[in-house]
Amino acid sequence: MKQLLLLLLPFLCLCCNSSDKEYEDYSKEVLITGKILNRDFYPQEKDLTLIVPFFRDQETKYVVPIAEDGSFSFHFSPYAKLRNVQINKFADHILVSPGDSLHVEIDFKNILNPKIFGDAEKRNQETNTFVQSGRYYIEHYSIRGDLEPEAFDAELQQEYQLRQERRQEFLEKYKPDEEIQQYTNKLLEIDYYCTLISYLNNRSWQNKDISRYNKQEIFVKTDSLFEGEIIPSNIFKLTEIVNSFISYPIYKMKKEKTNLDDIIAAYPTGKNIRQYLYAASISQSLISNDTTLFSSRQKQLDSIVHIPVLNRELHLAYQNKKDFLKNPRTVSNYMLYGNYSDMPNSKIDTDFMKPIYEILDKYKGKVIYLDFWTTSCPPCLKEMEPLKKLRKEYSPGDVVIVSICAGGPKKTWEDLVKRLDLQQPGIDCLYQTDISDENSFYKILNRLELKGYPHYLLLNREGIIVDYGTVVRPSDPRTKQKINSLL
Repeated sequence: MKQLLLLLLPFLCLCCNSSDKEYEDYSKEVLITGKILNRDFYPQEKDLTLIVPFFRDQETKYVVPIAEDGSFSFHFSPYAKLRNVQINKFADHILVSPGDSLHVEIDFKNILNPKIFGDAEKRNQETNTFVQSGRYYIEHYSIRGDLEPEAFDAELQQEYQLRQERRQEFLEKYKPDEEIQQYTNKLLEIDYYCTLISYLNNRSWQNKDISRYNKQEIFVKTDSLFEGEIIPSNIFKLTEIVNSFISYPIYKMKKEKTNLDDIIAAYPTGKNIRQYLYAASISQSLISNDTTLFSSRQKQLDSIVHIPVLNRELHLAYQNKKDFLKNPRTVSNYMLYGNYSDMPNSKIDTDFMKPIYEILDKYKGKVIYLDFWTTSCPPCLKEMEPLKKLRKEYSPGDVVIVSICAGGPKKTWEDLVKRLDLQQPGIDCLYQTDISDENSFYKILNRLELKGYPHYLLLNREGIIVDYGTVVRPSDPRTKQKINSLL
């Protein structure tokens, strides 16, 4: 939903403990103009999406239409000395610095070779050659996760060496400047540690031995990857993998979900990785519209996280969530009606949303609480008793609960509905294939920004989504307060 908020809301001048001067240079806007050539080769492409990478589900996405003459433009603040952004499907690594003005030509007959002109033209053409058109860059490692450590290490080193050899070929042929040398090397090293730590995570979850590896030594080596002012997109992926590596031993010991204080206590001492890990934890809470963690930790956040791209993005995400909770109509219309958000009664090109429209029509004038869950999701099942208690708090004439099973065998769902006594007045139990085909249901989940389970949507009497995510789960006391405010 971040992409919508940034489309609809102006950039905000946010306050934080750091001085404005610290961000002055980094906040200078980048302007990317462009032209689509041979547009009729892909006539179905009506718009372009610029992605500014961040943590999972918090990437900033700018969607702009392609004009009749094939032109388009984006403008945004990078908050970093050098970072990569992506024009989805067409240009994976555009390197930008504050104040840059670039022009991108995308030929639909030759989509692997976008042409970039303007500031840092040579830098971007070389980057594109390395990661895309020249095929020097291999991102994913093809190593089986079930290998024993000695065999895994041997394959990992062999594949890493291959990648470094290809990079060396690129360096010798194109002789790029120091920044591109640093950027390409950082890409490869981050990919290496993403692969290694993911392997260790998997073995830990399977209770397999990882004593061969020195965790602190790994943290020391990875901390150097978080240094500097060159920020490739895969650094955010590495953060989340390291976060999981830290969290699992705590979870295993406590037998319950880790909280922020647990993770802070276990953070590595490296000052750079610490900032990313803290920011990632705050970011995850904002995904579910939970603004309380940010608001209660803002001073701590600003004292720990000084990297502009982290601090400023989190402040902006927090403000956007607050704005949505205050005025949800625009976001709700986008989620329900897509590009026709100003005409919610016009449902053109949204046939796949028909099951949701039918629910809204059936319970028009009532508060609607939607619960998306799966049969194999323990947190989902844990919320079923609180869901029934919540049901008893209200008259079915005022509040209706719609329980939608989004995954698992139908027979298992039927057994759970019976065993949990879910089918009762005011709870409408539905199974995904009964309301939609698989492809359309997948589109529904994407439109409603559903990233995991359980997931809840709360709609007021006007059919407006006023909250969504896990923050409105039945067991949370604030959910009852929110429903009461709608009656």
